[in-house]
Amino acid sequence: MLDVRSVAAIDSLLRVMILRDAEAMVVTTGQAPSLRRAGNAEPMAMPALDAAMVASFVADVVPADGRAELDARRSGEYAYASAAGDAVTVTVEVTAAGHRLVIRRATAKAAPRSAAAPAVSSLPAPSPATPPAPLASVATAATWATSPPVGAAPAPAPMPATMSAPIHAPTPELPTSIRRLVAEAAGRRASDLLLSEGLAPHLRVDGDVVTLDDAIVTGDVIAAALVVLAGQDAVAQVHERGSVDFGADVDDVRLRGHGFGHERGLGLALRLIKRDVPSLVQLGLPADLTDLVKLRSGLVLMAGPTGSGKSTTLVALVAHLNRSRPRHVITLEDPIEYQYQPDRCLIHQREIGVHTPSFADGLRAALREAPDVIVVGELRDRETIAIALTAAETGHLVLGTVHAPNAAVAIDRLIDAYPEHQQRQARTQLAAVLRVVVTQHLLPTRTGGRIPAVERVLVTSAVAALIRKNELQMLGAHVQTGRDHGMIPLERNLARLVRAGTIDLATARAVAGDLDLLEQSLRG
Repeated sequence: MLDVRSVAAIDSLLRVMILRDAEAMVVTTGQAPSLRRAGNAEPMAMPALDAAMVASFVADVVPADGRAELDARRSGEYAYASAAGDAVTVTVEVTAAGHRLVIRRATAKAAPRSAAAPAVSSLPAPSPATPPAPLASVATAATWATSPPVGAAPAPAPMPATMSAPIHAPTPELPTSIRRLVAEAAGRRASDLLLSEGLAPHLRVDGDVVTLDDAIVTGDVIAAALVVLAGQDAVAQVHERGSVDFGADVDDVRLRGHGFGHERGLGLALRLIKRDVPSLVQLGLPADLTDLVKLRSGLVLMAGPTGSGKSTTLVALVAHLNRSRPRHVITLEDPIEYQYQPDRCLIHQREIGVHTPSFADGLRAALREAPDVIVVGELRDRETIAIALTAAETGHLVLGTVHAPNAAVAIDRLIDAYPEHQQRQARTQLAAVLRVVVTQHLLPTRTGGRIPAVERVLVTSAVAALIRKNELQMLGAHVQTGRDHGMIPLERNLARLVRAGTIDLATARAVAGDLDLLEQSLRG
């Protein structure tokens, strides 16, 4: 096995690359190095490299007087010649985990370096008229695709994450087949376009997955689409992290995208977003849900399974607030889907990974940005939940989503994010700030399309006591008897939809938590 601990470790790695006739090598902190041969990725049979080892490679490649510039710019390209005379160019990127090196073979063999000669020399800076060489493109670092996309746009100059553009505008390099598939998905009113390397494309229409009668999608096409829609380093991010999220526009269609790796190569899921911000009535939701944004403070939870329309409901609530009340609203989204036009509200939309590193960081910053309302795309970890509770406790209205089938599970999910010794305090805090939990399920109708079924749980003093005492098994009884307080049991809403002929009984039974209550509601 290759001994990367030797003094000439970087030279040993380079020698393997040359002997195996690889075009490039990718060295990333926390991963085993990988070679790129004939367009294919080949992980090397060696342990993952720790930060210290990769840092030593960087020290070999980057001259001492260039380290400060590398740290400031977060990336740089350098020429290097091994003791054997193997000439390479090395792109070095500073990442959150350490460093990432993309090593490419030079066109000519360099003379071996002497002991007195510097091991590395930085490439001359390009003139203002010459754009810098692109960093880590599909051709050099993306190891999922079999070949680079033709005509990929050069990477922009490095800039802080907080300053990069939130929207990835389409360019002519987007594969024609992808543009056509997006248009077809929009024409068929599909919610999602699903692409998987080696298979025909699929659409999700009215909740069902439909296979299109098209040729199989290649990895090249998906990689090229990712580069155009999500940025130059998107495929590299999939290789390193497993997935990448982004927002994009293709012609007049707004998309929420997720690129990922799987056993056959690349996958791409594109959620189609309507351009016009919908109203609650257009979504088939109770119009009086707009009362939620009249609250001055506290926490409002939108719960439901994945794909149930939670985020869209939040959008409708914010749009109503924008039309009706002068407020400062900060949204934290992953990624930005709808874009609000200024009306009565001042709205700042921040995208995770673009304007702020995480929901927790964005929430922490929002507390210093004088908001009235904070919208959190997802309450997914203890830190985010804790800051959201603090924000609600200190006079802000916080709207957030949580993946849960009902209010009791949603509340337990927030509490379970805390270690056991902190859960009692968390229950007390949540009971004090939680105002309402709205759960929705998106169900297929008998005539095509989908409609939401809703449960609404208002946190009365009795419900708050159940939260504090950890007695949520009794919550259902309170909801059934709380219609005077504005409670809506899910089963009663399902029964109304069945009686109206909107959904069939089997659909209602599949999502009802209490079949006896459903039957009772159907009878009267």
